[in-house]
Amino acid sequence: MPFEAFLTQGKAKPRKARWLTGTVSLCFHGGLLVAAVAYSFWHVDELSPPTVTVTFLAATPPPPPPPPPKKRSSESKPKPTHEIVQPKVTALVQPKEEPKEEAKDDGEDDGVEGGVAGGVVGGVGEGPPGPPPPPAPPPKPEITGPKMLSGSVGGMQLLTDPMKDPRYRVALPPAFNRPGVRLWALIKICVSKEGDVADVKLVKGMDPTVDPLLREKAMSWKYKPYTIDGRPVPFCYSLRYDHQVQ
Repeated sequence: MPFEAFLTQGKAKPRKARWLTGTVSLCFHGGLLVAAVAYSFWHVDELSPPTVTVTFLAATPPPPPPPPPKKRSSESKPKPTHEIVQPKVTALVQPKEEPKEEAKDDGEDDGVEGGVAGGVVGGVGEGPPGPPPPPAPPPKPEITGPKMLSGSVGGMQLLTDPMKDPRYRVALPPAFNRPGVRLWALIKICVSKEGDVADVKLVKGMDPTVDPLLREKAMSWKYKPYTIDGRPVPFCYSLRYDHQVQ
């Protein structure tokens, strides 16, 4: 077959011819490489060295001189000061007294002392009376009826405290003095200006057998006079009277 003939063609060449061809080719290419390297070394251009320029800085210049001082103008001269001389006093000059003009008497009446200028000639006698003085304030009305006080204020006027002094307490019957007995009463007491009890009324009694004894005992109590604007006045107040046996 044709393909098999192509594969067997290489095998038919001799080995000596192939070796010679490879050797010649290797030598040829090696010679070309050496010639190219030699040519590159032979034709190398020499580079000129770069030029270096050195610049030296000059010294720092000196500072400028200060400006010259300004000259004062000849026109601005100091003004001369004038000395003030006080005149010497040699003698005191007294002021001249001007002569007083005497009042001319034209024959008219000078009026009365304390009168009004330009009034009626000859006067009009005594002037009109002044306004009457304001009336005196009316006296404060005297308090005749008793003044009603609170229980605490009225109790402060009490001189004989029945809650502390047994002499002014009510002597109850033995039936009310048993342990555990507790009674109370509400009484209205009216006191005169002198501090004496004027009237006693039972608002709430304790017991019918005890109420008369309580009223009689309350009539013997003493009070301090109650004053308003420095004047004693009668007063009334309510008192709670307690009786308790421990």
